[in-house]
Amino acid sequence: MSEGIFQSADVRRRLLAYISRRDRNPASCEDVLQETLLRLLEQTRKKTIDDPMAYAFRIADTVIFARARQRRRETELGDLDFECNAPRGDQVLEYKQRMALFRDGLLAMTPVRRAVFVKRHLEGKSRGQIAEEMNLSLEGVKKHLLRAMVELTSLNDALDSPVPRGNAKGSDHEH
Repeated sequence: MSEGIFQSADVRRRLLAYISRRDRNPASCEDVLQETLLRLLEQTRKKTIDDPMAYAFRIADTVIFARARQRRRETELGDLDFECNAPRGDQVLEYKQRMALFRDGLLAMTPVRRAVFVKRHLEGKSRGQIAEEMNLSLEGVKKHLLRAMVELTSLNDALDSPVPRGNAKGSDHEH
């Protein structure tokens, strides 16, 4: 077969029109056309093709179907299938640091404040229940909870702030 068919604007136009009608993805029509012409060229170098246009249409169908199968496989797999849901190492380290700070903060509280905080935030008891169980006023429970939260928040804020460098009391070059 003569390679002139690949230069013909009429052949390219007819193939592109055929591909556009068959392919559901208009953005890929030009790519399908190029792949079709490339495959057609490869086959004409191997053997004589009696009706190159009919053969080109068959190649175009093959390319369109192959691309559709590939898109379907990619869609079935989805983007999330390959994501790891486990936390990253730096996240685990930060979590462990925050947990250690929380534990140390709880242990540093007075026993009453710690008990009030644990009953409210870990056991889910109401302020009224805590006041009754611990023989405290409702206002006393509220104050213990507020102070516990302030203490724990300040510890958490300390973890978030950058660590100062050098001597904590000041520089060796003070005036």
